[in-house]
Amino acid sequence: MSLLSVFKKERDSLIPRRKSHGAATGSSSGLLNNNVVRQLIIELKEPHRIWKPDEYVVGEAILVLKKDTTNLALRLRMVSEIRVKTSGSTTVKKSRGERLFERSTLLYGEDYSEDQDKDKGKITNGLTKGEHRFPFRMKVRSGRKVFSSLEFERGSIRHYLQCQVENMGPKQEEKPVSCCEQAFFVIVPVDVATLPKQKTRRVVLQSASTVRQVPKGLGDGSSSFLTRTTNKSSNSNSSSGSNSELNAVDKTVTISVNISHSGYSIGEIIPINVSVQHYKSFCHPAGLIVTLSRICRVGSGGKDEPMETFRKDICQSVSPLYVDPTTFHSNSTVYLKVPIDAFSTFTSLSKYFTFQYYVEVVVNLSQKNIVFTESNRAIGVPSDTALSSSEPGKTNIEGNINQIQRKFLNMVGNDASVADDNDIESNIFYRDMVNVQKLKRQNNVTGMSVETIIGTTRSQSKCQTIEVEQTAQVINELPESPLTPITPSAKSVINDWLMPAYADVNYPPVPQYTPNSEVHIIEDKKELEHSRLKQLESDPPTDY
Repeated sequence: MSLLSVFKKERDSLIPRRKSHGAATGSSSGLLNNNVVRQLIIELKEPHRIWKPDEYVVGEAILVLKKDTTNLALRLRMVSEIRVKTSGSTTVKKSRGERLFERSTLLYGEDYSEDQDKDKGKITNGLTKGEHRFPFRMKVRSGRKVFSSLEFERGSIRHYLQCQVENMGPKQEEKPVSCCEQAFFVIVPVDVATLPKQKTRRVVLQSASTVRQVPKGLGDGSSSFLTRTTNKSSNSNSSSGSNSELNAVDKTVTISVNISHSGYSIGEIIPINVSVQHYKSFCHPAGLIVTLSRICRVGSGGKDEPMETFRKDICQSVSPLYVDPTTFHSNSTVYLKVPIDAFSTFTSLSKYFTFQYYVEVVVNLSQKNIVFTESNRAIGVPSDTALSSSEPGKTNIEGNINQIQRKFLNMVGNDASVADDNDIESNIFYRDMVNVQKLKRQNNVTGMSVETIIGTTRSQSKCQTIEVEQTAQVINELPESPLTPITPSAKSVINDWLMPAYADVNYPPVPQYTPNSEVHIIEDKKELEHSRLKQLESDPPTDY
């Protein structure tokens, strides 16, 4: 052995080993690497449940120690925080956020006080080696700063439980020995039944020559706004030559969009009624494109940096537009559906991010425009047969619309039948949708966007409650008969979707129950024979 190796060995034996005083980082798995704690985890009694405000989260904190330990505390926190990633001026995304609320409680031990300085070294508490379970029951807070859990690419609102082991002493909360977290989900109910009814929105399209002849006061009518086409679009309309005999004042197209409610809950179907008043006959297999889109705005955090805006089309419905050549009017109802995995409208913390939903209605008023999907499939090619049959006196409105709709569904690969009114969702698309932003750049394409609030529930209004009570009262007053159908009670009227399919079939009444003690069984053969003769003879014998 060389002198250098001997010197290194003696030097290493003289240098004391450093002890690790840093806090061990933990996770929901709970496996920690330190000299005291072997494992620390949080187990929820209902791990897959979604909690609401003012509900209790029940579970256990499990602590496994390697050896006997004294003077320690076990603290449990309930935390809600919002985080957002901002791009800023550089390509590196910065993360910022804040804690919305925090609640803390001690499952074991106590907080350090100044009076304990006199009794340094005194054993206050202790736990033996092995596994220890600490049950807890914490209430979810309710108030303005409580929001539903959500997560997307640029941010999140997260709720979690945090448990940490502390050595009792000064600043014991800031320097825990070990720590673990367990996330849970919270949903804040948003009732859309309290929102006011939606107003009818209108768009009026007029040619440039018409605008010059209309008086100034005529523009202030029921229209929400006035769209004036350019001279180029006016020349393109006049170049068609089909309506050259019409006056310039009559070249007006009015589009009305009516949505029954201002808000819809998750999973509900949204009916959109679109009415078009034209000045000539018109037909296009993809004339109405209705899209439910979500607009996300992410705040950058700086005063000079603008907010980032992202759009996502959730679902879409495409319908043909057919204007009656007699009345020059078209009335269609298109349906959308709020997906189950959508989250509610969020606008409370605009400095971080917001989510708003819009129903965008795009009307294609040009027979030359071809509608393409995102995969570059043409689904809106005008049909020469349909256009030729739109002459006055040679058209069947219902048959023409059904024919166009069937042809359109075959184009997009949907085998649903148009005559099936019960399957509304078959005409709603969630992928390979039409790029409406690109379509709106074409000529003679217009539309509007109507903001819609997305909530979680729709409570029953007072009018609906009165109707249900009146229906139950009428049902109870019906006369009884042996073939009276099954009559639902007031509770079954409310939940009529729970009734079976055969509930409206007439059934005879159920036989009454007879106890066995009241059933007389005749075992004597003479009695049986006497009863048989009594039924056959007109004057049965009195003796037997």
